[in-house]
Amino acid sequence: MENLVQIDTISARRFQFTETSFNILMRKRIHKVLLICSNYDFFMIEEDGRIDEQIFNEYVSLNLRYPPQFIHVSSASAAFKELENNDVDLVIEMLSVGDMEPFTLARNIKKQYKKVPLVVLTPFQER
Repeated sequence: MENLVQIDTISARRFQFTETSFNILMRKRIHKVLLICSNYDFFMIEEDGRIDEQIFNEYVSLNLRYPPQFIHVSSASAAFKELENNDVDLVIEMLSVGDMEPFTLARNIKKQYKKVPLVVLTPFQER
């Protein structure tokens, strides 16, 4: 019976919330976002409601400063050039990259930049 009590205590500790210091959270802040998509897709994103303005408004509502900067490129070669020259914190890729198959591009980026989070936006839905 003692073993069961120990296991329950250990399991319970795993699910306890601990307070995280604001300084630790701010280290993970995103400063630069690389958006890889066609010029048409970028135009459509802008027309739908300027993504940078929406994020800025979200930051203001959360009393945060310095929203991320968006860098748009429309080709794989331009994406690698930006990744080389800038400290990019997040890569968002759409399927409309002209000079390389999008999932191949995503794999190549992850091979060279393992620590940079990458999101591929697709029109697919779960059913």
